[in-house]
Amino acid sequence: MPQKLPLSIISGFLGSGKTSLLNHMLSHAEGRRITALVNDFGALNIDAELIAAQNGTQIQLANGCVCCSIGDDMMQALAAIMREVDRPDHIVIEASGVADPARIAAYAAVDPDLRLDGIITLVDAAAHETHSNDPHLADNYRRQISTAHMLVISKPDLVSQQDVQALQADLADAYPAIPIVQASHGALPIELMLGLKGETPTALPLDSHGLESRALHLHHPIGRQALREKLMQLSPAMLRAKGVLTDNDGAYVIHYAGGRVAIEPFDGTPSGHFVVIGKPGLPTEEELGRLLKQAQTA
Repeated sequence: MPQKLPLSIISGFLGSGKTSLLNHMLSHAEGRRITALVNDFGALNIDAELIAAQNGTQIQLANGCVCCSIGDDMMQALAAIMREVDRPDHIVIEASGVADPARIAAYAAVDPDLRLDGIITLVDAAAHETHSNDPHLADNYRRQISTAHMLVISKPDLVSQQDVQALQADLADAYPAIPIVQASHGALPIELMLGLKGETPTALPLDSHGLESRALHLHHPIGRQALREKLMQLSPAMLRAKGVLTDNDGAYVIHYAGGRVAIEPFDGTPSGHFVVIGKPGLPTEEELGRLLKQAQTA
């Protein structure tokens, strides 16, 4: 009988750095053929030299890894992988920022050809205190942490070393059975992330947690600094925003998380997709479109 295909899940709240961790994993696979499932390719800043081929829903890397868009049906995406004659060595799913990773892990429990390797949950060092004490988010946030087989403290460079040590001590006290590591910009040895051999946790009933989302497709150049100013006007209702856009200086990726805006150059064709997630009170898509139009460049 063929061995079951291991499945890993990268979890963590909105803006915790999941995509950076996945990007580093794919770029440093060290001979492993990994198939990654993501919601979209927008934030994956994969070096163009690593891309062997690309179509609408799949990126093939020169090192043998593949990145696929989940689309609307994760089960269908997993089934397509399992039907392949030449299966990968490992499947990695990047969960959405508000997902219960245990629900995704349940797929491995019901598929006889899959086994759960582990849930890796990122904890944003700069935003942990805010998220864990937000009455609207805390239950889901703690759930992502408690179901993990490894915790990764992300963005330790954004806070003091004393705060990082205090956070690690608090997590170790609350979850003594879960190993904890630190990683800046997703730089973590792949040997630490794969091979966890975790057990499938019990999933909770599906709950949207009252969050709302807005999605736009921005066809025109959007000035990055003007966009930064417009995004800050959406706080505190906005929890997360990201987009792959362009302005007169070229393509860029913009992220908003934890009250911070980060803008980085993008080496690829910008999709124009822009997504905002937040609490009730977010502007409608029409209102958001009017606001962002003010950041358009000629």
